[in-house]
Amino acid sequence: MKKSYLLSLYLFLTFALAAQNPKYQFLHSGSFVQDKNFYLFTLVEQLPAVQKVLAGDEILSEVLRLQKEQINKQLEACTFEDNACKLALFIPTPTVQNTITERLATICSKEKALQHLVQQHMRPSGVFIKYDSLTDGELLKQACLDAYKGMQLIVDTYGLGKKGRYPKIDSLYYDPNSFFYQRVVKSVTFNVQDGLEQMNLFFQPTLSLALTLLDINYRDEAGRHEPMELLENRKAYEYIPTINWDNYQYACILQTGHGPEKEGIPLSPLGKIRLKLVAERFHKGWAPLIILSGGYVHPIQTPFAEATEMKRALIENYGIPERAILIEPHARHTTTNFRNAARLMFRYGIPMDKVSVCTTTFDQIIYITDPKWAFDERNQNELGYLPYEYLKKVSRNDVEFKPVITSLHVDPLDPLDP
Repeated sequence: MKKSYLLSLYLFLTFALAAQNPKYQFLHSGSFVQDKNFYLFTLVEQLPAVQKVLAGDEILSEVLRLQKEQINKQLEACTFEDNACKLALFIPTPTVQNTITERLATICSKEKALQHLVQQHMRPSGVFIKYDSLTDGELLKQACLDAYKGMQLIVDTYGLGKKGRYPKIDSLYYDPNSFFYQRVVKSVTFNVQDGLEQMNLFFQPTLSLALTLLDINYRDEAGRHEPMELLENRKAYEYIPTINWDNYQYACILQTGHGPEKEGIPLSPLGKIRLKLVAERFHKGWAPLIILSGGYVHPIQTPFAEATEMKRALIENYGIPERAILIEPHARHTTTNFRNAARLMFRYGIPMDKVSVCTTTFDQIIYITDPKWAFDERNQNELGYLPYEYLKKVSRNDVEFKPVITSLHVDPLDPLDP
């Protein structure tokens, strides 16, 4: 049984790696927050042939018509303080979601436009890589169900004030039961209602509501610093093709951030110590690149991104050339430090079959490697997989790892860093 499982896993990973294209050109909606959280919907809106098929489908059109009718008839009937009543009008019921996704699978089996969507965009993008073994129709169905889960979570967290996955940094900043926020929610729903007439795709009322809730709460972290390869990562991105990887022990050194709990402080004491450790290893020639991973984390709504503050310090205090530094300013946890580093490595052409090293303070090395902290289990619970295929402690401050291609899969339940 174990051999059979390992063979299946090997075949899946081999197929997945072959299917993904590091040079795939992403389409854009004009909102990086939408593109990163709901790439399926961006594709539908940006591919005219797909949009035409879905907007013209009788069943999907009727779903949209009924939802518009429900919003227009019932929104005013919701009491001022009942945010749940107002917001629920924009979220299809599970039964309706099932109707939508089953219809998508059926249309995909017949329409070349949707087959092109899956085969030329969804699969090579890597965004839906966990579903690569599914048929085109089933992949499309599962991706749409995931998108609805993501939109529901956004409404629950930033509309109703339910606790996020990590309440200290993910949750609603305002009191959801206050007069002020009840006024905000009513204004948001009216605003989305005003745009209904221009919407011709089944997902647009829900998507508009979710994106608006993120925007009014300044929860655009997922889109900040993008496109990184043209902005803060440009020098390193241009330098990477010239690197002779055989000259180095490691492909890169991963530096994980540590956000200060105090407002107004850009780097914590532990963050500063980690920078010193990384700089020492870089100057010894361990690797040609440093990946600085850490987003806008502590305290909640901090204006400082760990990665950008670490980059500034490495250049100014340790003489690290900018071309040797890649920032990854979105991760907010150790799990996603590894996951997002793997994404950068794949997209930027850094060899994923070469060992890399994560250098950090002793406490985090213990957290990553000591079984009692169950880091593997946390990755499985939160990501659904391990973002590395090899993890080995080599010193008090260093752990070797190899990234995995599955890290490309977008997490719909983490809208600030999907």
